[in-house]
Amino acid sequence: MRTSLTIFRRDFLRLLRTIRVWVIVIGVMLIPALYSWVNISAFWDPYSNTENIRVAVVNEDTGARSTITGPLNIGGQLVQQLHDDHQLGWQFMSASQAEEAVRSGDVFASIRIPEDFSHDFISMFQGTYSQPTLIYEVNEKLNAVAPKITDQGASGLDNAISTAFKKQIATAVSTQLKNSGGTLSKKFRESSTHSADAFNNAASTVDSASTQITELQNSISALRPTVEQAHATLDAVERTLIDAANTLTQVQKLSDDVNNEILNFSGDITHAYVDATTALTQATTNAQTTVTNINSHIANATNQINASTQGLHVLLENSDNTLTQLNSALSNPALPAEITSPLRQTLSDLQAQNAAQKAALNELETARNTTSDTSSSLLQAAENFAQIGQQGTTATQELRDLVHANVPRLTSGLQQVNATAGALSASLSAQQVLVSQAKQLLSGMTEQFSQTNNVLESFKNNLSGIQQGLLTARSDILALYRTIEGDEALNTISSLNTMEVSTFLATPTQLETHAIFPVSNYGSGMASLFSNLSLWIGAFMLLVIFRTEVDPAGLKNLTISSAYLGRFLLLAVFAIGQAIIVSTGNLIIGIDSVNPVVYIATTIIISLCYLSIVFGLVSTFGHIGRGLAVVLVFIQIPGSSGLYPIEMTPQFFQVISPLLPFTYGISAMRETVGGFYGHHYLHSLSVLTIMAIIAFLSCIILRRLLSHVNMLINEELAAGGLIVNEPVRILGSKYKVTDLIYVLKDREGFQESTANKWRWARRNYGLFIRLSIASGLATVVILGVLSRIYPNEKVIFFALACLSTLIVVTIICGLEYIKQSINRDQRLSELSAEELEQQLSEHSKNPRKYIVEQAPLNTAHVVIKEEENS
Repeated sequence: MRTSLTIFRRDFLRLLRTIRVWVIVIGVMLIPALYSWVNISAFWDPYSNTENIRVAVVNEDTGARSTITGPLNIGGQLVQQLHDDHQLGWQFMSASQAEEAVRSGDVFASIRIPEDFSHDFISMFQGTYSQPTLIYEVNEKLNAVAPKITDQGASGLDNAISTAFKKQIATAVSTQLKNSGGTLSKKFRESSTHSADAFNNAASTVDSASTQITELQNSISALRPTVEQAHATLDAVERTLIDAANTLTQVQKLSDDVNNEILNFSGDITHAYVDATTALTQATTNAQTTVTNINSHIANATNQINASTQGLHVLLENSDNTLTQLNSALSNPALPAEITSPLRQTLSDLQAQNAAQKAALNELETARNTTSDTSSSLLQAAENFAQIGQQGTTATQELRDLVHANVPRLTSGLQQVNATAGALSASLSAQQVLVSQAKQLLSGMTEQFSQTNNVLESFKNNLSGIQQGLLTARSDILALYRTIEGDEALNTISSLNTMEVSTFLATPTQLETHAIFPVSNYGSGMASLFSNLSLWIGAFMLLVIFRTEVDPAGLKNLTISSAYLGRFLLLAVFAIGQAIIVSTGNLIIGIDSVNPVVYIATTIIISLCYLSIVFGLVSTFGHIGRGLAVVLVFIQIPGSSGLYPIEMTPQFFQVISPLLPFTYGISAMRETVGGFYGHHYLHSLSVLTIMAIIAFLSCIILRRLLSHVNMLINEELAAGGLIVNEPVRILGSKYKVTDLIYVLKDREGFQESTANKWRWARRNYGLFIRLSIASGLATVVILGVLSRIYPNEKVIFFALACLSTLIVVTIICGLEYIKQSINRDQRLSELSAEELEQQLSEHSKNPRKYIVEQAPLNTAHVVIKEEENS
């Protein structure tokens, strides 16, 4: 520590004795402060000058009129208001002028009010609502912030238009209410009495309708047994028709057999005709019996159907009358539309079902008539069949004498019998179809009865609820009238203040704002960001102007840590001066501060922390450290909530925000500007201080470990002859003690070992360099293409590109370090024995001694070596 103070005192006295240097030193202390002051002043209150933001306004509104609003011209009212509004620079012009002004940049944006704008507002009262639309155009090329300001202006116009329209509507309504206030009580009494009577009558009508529906349900239930009995009768008729058809089929077959016997066996024709005649007689008898049974069943079914249809006709007529009465009851104007509409739909469905049932009855009567006709046909056919059978019997008797003479006649008779049986069979088939249709009709009627009964039951339940609702509504109306009767509230409506009512309805709420930790102006809010930037830039400028290395002249027992601390103390004096100048100037400008002393002290602490970080980067990594310090600046601006809340930034910056020094420096300074809360201030300063201490200690360790790398970079910069580099470097030992002993003991072995070391890297050095550069460029190009394809992930691709570039640079530096390390070993192997012994002697005599050497390539920089024992 004593050596560090000695270095600080010596170097500071050198500066005091060199007056001309103080011009540069003062400039280094003032320039960062100027950055803060200029920006704070420029951003002091930018939103107070928004009247200079020019916005074109084009009014093409022709106005409109309605019975509710009266004459309405929203566009004209808006233009009149904008003449008195100075929040933005409103410019009134034509549409063509506005379009040209926006494109040329004479105005930042334009707002056009279409000609049908007012008409669209009142269209809601005409049943054809059309959304009123403002046409807003903005030139986003001119400025990044101006479009956001003009957007707010356009939104404000939209709110103003809505407020004005609501105010005019409210004025019209309140005026009408005021004018009619004296007669409202009388009208209400008359309306309540009329409504109560109407509700009472409607409830009585609904009760009567419910009774009629119950009677209709009972009638439908009584018809069910009749329909079921008719269905059973038709089943029996159908079975009888099937038996008759089978019998006629046998008759036809028998006639065919007889005819074939006559043709094939003429010798036995007489005997065959006798048998056939006998069979024919028997068949005729059976057919007559069957037809008689069929006619009997058909007559019974017809009688039952007649009884059913007559009852159904009466039932349907009663149903129609009931539905007509219900429809008349629903036509009462006192009934609300929301109640009558579903009931009318239900009545319409019931009438449609009655019509369908009437059609089914007509079809059933048609089937009954057809069945009667078929029965008559069956009787006629049976008589014909009996006559034919009689003729067959007579022919049989005559055939006993005239068999051969009457064969053609007998054949003709058999053919006639066969044809008659076929006709009768066809008639029976048609009758079967009719019977089947009648059964289907009866089944459909049964299903319709069930559906009708369900609908009527549901309708009756609805009517019960309607009746109860009507009675409740009547009671409510009477109670409401009794409550209001005698109240003077309705009579006082005539004293309403229409302007106050319309204003309240247009803007019913008022926003009351209370600032927590208030900041009086925008400049004070931005001062924390600009001040932190100034302090970081100030620390960087100190490391550009001052050397990071210490002159070892006149110093004994100088170590890396003491030299590092000594130079830091010197730079800290100027960093404190920068902080005092920045903070004092900010206070003079007029930024807010809850405690000026704490504000200045906080600025000093932040400045020292930033100096520790930047000094560590530059002293450890040299020019690379300076580059890292610059990179940290533009990463910390968006990543530390300096401009926007960190929640508004991409995910990448939200992740790295807790790792950035600006995050805690800005937070601590904002506490001193707006006010302290809890332990936020101490937490921010503590984290920032810990970061500075870690940077200080780790850079002392890394400085020695990376000394050879820095020497390598310095030699390359010196070889270029254009870039400024440090003339003094602390390298530690240039040659290892073990290598010195190895060379003294076995020079040839050391040379052979050096020749074999990293042979693959030396042979392919150029190839590895080219591959590294090519792969790095290809990776950056690919990531650039991907960022165009996936724009939402640009930050991730940018971070990957930076990482890939860093990897390539590391690989190249590693290859170059290998190359220079081999060159150093080769130079060691070329030293003479006396030089090697001198190096070992210096190590053994003074292991901590600094040795000044001439750098290679005849450069003017000095090399300082800290010797160590092996």
